[in-house]
Amino acid sequence: MPSPAERMFGGSTPPAGVRCKGIDTMELYSTLSRTVEPLVTLNPDRVSLFVCGPTVYDYSHLGHARTYVVFDVLVKYLRWTGKEVFYLQNITDVDDKIINRANAEGVSQSYLSRKFETEYLRDMRAVGIDAVSYYARATTHIPEIINQVGRLLARNVAYVTGSGVYFNVDTFERNGELSRQHRTNRVSRVTDATKHNPEDFALWKFGEYGEYTWDSPWGRGRPGWHIEDTAISEKYFGQQYDIHGGGLDLIFPHHEAEIAQMESLEGKYPMVRYWLHTGFLTVKGEKMSKSLGNFITIRDALQTWNKDVLRYFILLSHYRSPLQATEEGIANAARALEHIRAIAIKDTGVNKEGRKAFTDAMESDLNTPMALAAIQALAASGDLGALKEFGEILGVNFLRETSAPISILQDIRAELRAKKQFEVADMIRERIVAAGITITDAPL
Repeated sequence: MPSPAERMFGGSTPPAGVRCKGIDTMELYSTLSRTVEPLVTLNPDRVSLFVCGPTVYDYSHLGHARTYVVFDVLVKYLRWTGKEVFYLQNITDVDDKIINRANAEGVSQSYLSRKFETEYLRDMRAVGIDAVSYYARATTHIPEIINQVGRLLARNVAYVTGSGVYFNVDTFERNGELSRQHRTNRVSRVTDATKHNPEDFALWKFGEYGEYTWDSPWGRGRPGWHIEDTAISEKYFGQQYDIHGGGLDLIFPHHEAEIAQMESLEGKYPMVRYWLHTGFLTVKGEKMSKSLGNFITIRDALQTWNKDVLRYFILLSHYRSPLQATEEGIANAARALEHIRAIAIKDTGVNKEGRKAFTDAMESDLNTPMALAAIQALAASGDLGALKEFGEILGVNFLRETSAPISILQDIRAELRAKKQFEVADMIRERIVAAGITITDAPL
């Protein structure tokens, strides 16, 4: 049976030339195939990436930061290699959680969603996430959503009841392919007696939902959660694109539903070539989530730790692995980052092996722990140019911020000491030490 990649390229092996420019060896793990595969894109010069964005009803937490830092780094690395990347992220600004909180607080849904959308974007900037090409709100894509629902109905894969429009999962033979769950475990979160099957999920919900209610050919209401993403991604990418990302918790039901919707439109398979999912960020062994009330907001975390430390902490673990959020773990990350900055003093030129170790790690399923090990080696060898360049990819400043390059100050001090002008040399030393930089002078 042809692989998803072969189906995407018309039943044949993808042409050898259709690889990421400058990263012909890059590999990524796809949840769909459960294997690490060479990165092959539909267009040889571009990558289309869609990542599920937030439901804007509350402040973002470190679990969100973990996912979005990972994709920020992936995009920055791809662009560094010369690849053009369109990184699309949706904003879910119509949802039961938004409606319920707005009602509880006595404010409009638009006020609440815009407030937390603004806070979300502020948090993203605060942790150095700036690689997203476009943020697409669900509420500004209602025509596309209604159009997609209508096409699914026309293909007899959806049906209308007294409560809404539902997708009939029995019409989709690959239902469950992504999550690989047994059918008895695949039950929609929407319970409704009018559904034909408990697995069926809502495309459009009838009813008055305040200001976020729209007319449709089937009745006044609002969109379901899953249809927002496929309508948005189809508008900007078409029915097939390269990478879809999100947290591990979105595999079912959200991503399974997206696949069923998109691939049922015209039968194009696969919807995306790579499904990338980040592991859970946990607190005391439990997934960090708002529903469990165990979350640490990004804004609170930044009261104690700066963005470089938080990003370093996140990148110390591979993106597919669980990450335990503890004060000790973040403090250890802060010390490790400080060590790199302390030894990255004098620029001794290019370390080719160290640079290759970094790119090899990044191309090996975005292995950021190995990439950070390469960063430490580059710091020890004095390749400050690589630290600056690779730091921009990882979004971490590995060099101390000073008014003059440390290497120049060190060279000046060496000349002053050689000329026995110790008073001036010591004054420079005191200023450097006061900035938190350790100085060890060789004997004269």
